[in-house]
Amino acid sequence: MKLGILTFVLLIYSCSTDLIAPKIKDYSSQINKVKTFVKSNNYNNNIAFMIDYSLHSGLPRFLIVDLKNDKIIDKGLVCHGDAKGKNSSDYAKVFSNINESHCTSLGFALIGERAYSKWGKHYKYWLNGLEKTNSNMKDRVVVLHAWEGVPNKSIYPISLATSFGCPTVSINYLDKLDSILKKEKKVLLYSFK
Repeated sequence: MKLGILTFVLLIYSCSTDLIAPKIKDYSSQINKVKTFVKSNNYNNNIAFMIDYSLHSGLPRFLIVDLKNDKIIDKGLVCHGDAKGKNSSDYAKVFSNINESHCTSLGFALIGERAYSKWGKHYKYWLNGLEKTNSNMKDRVVVLHAWEGVPNKSIYPISLATSFGCPTVSINYLDKLDSILKKEKKVLLYSFK
């Protein structure tokens, strides 16, 4: 009887592993896309950032990419825009480049000037959208910044809070990004789903 119950529990567990241990994704095509964009436009060819908005918000979906070795060297949590209630906190499904939409924008952006922020550790990075899908980032004040409410580690299957469209990371993770951005110039952020 105990063996039957144990078998049943293991069967249920194995059928629901996507709730416990999501699959590791292969980002080689996205890394190649970034490298092609970098080469065509003379951006930083050492390091880039990517955000995979196809992932659940409780998973680390902000990726630091070593472009020389084609690999992800670090990951962190990042908020997505709430789209004025149209996006759940689990997954980003609505994206926009329109002012006051509270949406995340997809595409390539150049990490711009470091400036004062009222959030987190009081600094942010301006984002300059390079495509039609994100060309209004600066006008919309969509910036890379930190917030105390973003944890340092995965909280999956719990959802992360949403933002008004900014990619918002933990204070510790922004410090890590900041140390990179102080050394590396013309770094790209590629947001995709």
